[in-house]
Amino acid sequence: METDEHKVREGFPGQRSVVLPRPVVASWLDSGSLFDLIPSDVGYYPRAQWHFVERAEGISQAVLIYCRDGAGWARVADATLRVRAGQALMLPPDIPHAYGADAEAPWTIYWIHLAGPKATSLARLLELEGVAPILSPGCDPTLPSLFEDILAILHHGYTPDNLLTAAMTLGQLVTHLVVNRHRQSGRHDRLDDRIKQVIAVMSQHLEKSFRVEDLAQSVNLSPSHFAAIFKHRTGFSVLDFFIRLKMQRACFLLDTTSMPVKTISADLGFDDPLYFSRCFRRVHECSPLQYRAIRKG
Repeated sequence: METDEHKVREGFPGQRSVVLPRPVVASWLDSGSLFDLIPSDVGYYPRAQWHFVERAEGISQAVLIYCRDGAGWARVADATLRVRAGQALMLPPDIPHAYGADAEAPWTIYWIHLAGPKATSLARLLELEGVAPILSPGCDPTLPSLFEDILAILHHGYTPDNLLTAAMTLGQLVTHLVVNRHRQSGRHDRLDDRIKQVIAVMSQHLEKSFRVEDLAQSVNLSPSHFAAIFKHRTGFSVLDFFIRLKMQRACFLLDTTSMPVKTISADLGFDDPLYFSRCFRRVHECSPLQYRAIRKG
């Protein structure tokens, strides 16, 4: 935890950091750039003894801290959290907070400030709303590599090309955390594997019809639990997702063959071509024939 004797914000042996001028950040975000999330500050603090930062009113950027070694602490919304090696702390914009290195085993951290309209969406993307803002990606070699890439890019200046490349690399970093969010425990691993197993079965049998109960049974889950997990992972109900897989295949056949719509409908397990066309329109907002005409001119 923090101590009153020593509080050092920065200035650690071996530290590296880049802080972009705020007018550069503002200009980049106002320029209609390709990305709505960019790194405004980034750094690496090795064994940051007595590291301490307190922001009574928060800051306009989100703050991401990845603890590679040692330990630290954070105080957010009157809760004090311990941050261990292999964990990441995600602080949303405009939230009062404080954080620092553990007195006995000071942390080694990569940190980054994320600016832009999407900064407020990170907690939702990482499923941290209403819970402790701690991720557990583990000692993942990808994360230090991505932080190092951003440091190296911005170290050479903030030309438009550098800012664009840094924003793209930041997108990879955030995407990596989001994708791996469900792999923080063996249970989540197993659930993800089951959902992937079901999707693979669906993709291999687009000509069939499935019942939620049968798919749930195939992965040893209750229908209600399976349906809830599936929608949480994919954003769609089980059967709606299956319909969309069928429509994806329909698009491919409309694009690459001259098969009549009725034949495509039958190949995808639809007894009624009119119902197939209604499903296609619901997903793609045009009829199969209109889609083919647009795509093939």
